[in-house]
Amino acid sequence: MPAASPPTPADSATVVLLREAAPNRVEVLLVARHAQSRTFAGAHVFPGGMLDDADQSAELVQAVAPRMSPDMARALLGEDLEPTAALAFWIGTIRELFEEAGILLADADGAPVRFTDPATRDRFASHRRALLDGALTFGALVTREKLVLRADALRYYSRWITPVQAPRRYDARFFFASVPADQTPLHDDRETTSAEWMTPADALAGAAAGSLVLTPPTARTLEDLIDLGSLTAILASTEGRRVTPILPKVVQIGDRMGVVYPGDVDYAATESGATLPAESVGPFNRVIMDDGGWRRIRGERGG
Repeated sequence: MPAASPPTPADSATVVLLREAAPNRVEVLLVARHAQSRTFAGAHVFPGGMLDDADQSAELVQAVAPRMSPDMARALLGEDLEPTAALAFWIGTIRELFEEAGILLADADGAPVRFTDPATRDRFASHRRALLDGALTFGALVTREKLVLRADALRYYSRWITPVQAPRRYDARFFFASVPADQTPLHDDRETTSAEWMTPADALAGAAAGSLVLTPPTARTLEDLIDLGSLTAILASTEGRRVTPILPKVVQIGDRMGVVYPGDVDYAATESGATLPAESVGPFNRVIMDDGGWRRIRGERGG
């Protein structure tokens, strides 16, 4: 019998939420997935999830219109999508961030939403619980509070597609954003069990020490943040950026699990599941599983 086709990746969105905790100290928000989650169980990830059909609803498109049009979203995404479908990635990202971390990128009455006032904080906490319970839609919440969604606060950075052999696959667009003032992240206690600020270097060190688990896209993005440096430089890196999809290939490299990315010497000629020699000559763009964590291999020679 012919091999079954890999499952079609589901459109999803992820937000890399950032803050400048001190001069020259950038921190990123990571949420811990519940141990019983269907995907990435127990891993520390950036907030995000699958798009909903309702992310293209007229009420949400109208709520984001003062900040971004469907045509603008399509141009920024750089994909051959219907404009409203393109805008849904920005809307879905804002929704997922509120659901998973309690952070809302929105304006009300012409000013950013702030949770300094206890009544406002409690009201939106109640909205969030109703949203998670399925008793309230995001569109109804936005309409009730007369919100303008801050799509312009999201900077499109990268696109990751789950390897073909995974039982559940996602086509995830990654966005950068700064945490709004006077809002504190709080995990949803359903899909996520904690929400923690940490420097990219500390997160990678924790993964190397075995105290937390990172997926390869999360680890690679953290490495990018270190290379970029300041919050200003991180956000500026998205300007004029041309995003190309990254489809990792899971392989065996010697006696270790590895992942090769576009730009690696073996990427084009390698199928997922193949075995590659431990010693070869690059250029390399890959990671290997080393002592429970992913170790990046760069340069011309590795093992």
